This record gives sequence, C-alpha cells and structure tokens, in this order.
Amino acid sequence: MVKAVCKDYGFDCDFVCEGDLDSVIDDFGKHCTKEHGIEYQPETLTKFLMNK
Repeated sequence: MVKAVCKDYGFDCDFVCEGDLDSVIDDFGKHCTKEHGIEYQPETLTKFLMNK
C-alpha cells in the first residue's frame, strides 16, 4: 500500500490518498492538477512516492 500526502510535498493542503501505486499516482496527479494547477507526469509521481 502506498500513501501520498499533499503536505509532504510542500502544499498547504489536507489531501491524502492511499492504495496501490497506480491508483495513488492517478488520484494524486488529478488532485494536483485540479487543486494546485500543477500537472505531474506519472513517472515523476512514481519517483516522488518511491523516494519517500
């Protein structure tokens, strides 16, 4: 199980998502684009989550 927390990446935001790697990358990527106006490539999000 993987967990992504917006605050861990410098955002003043309470968004958290958990699940398998693919679903977290998809959900977190959509959230960042919609709420923060930043579009991350899936490869970048994978590196973020794997290096945490």
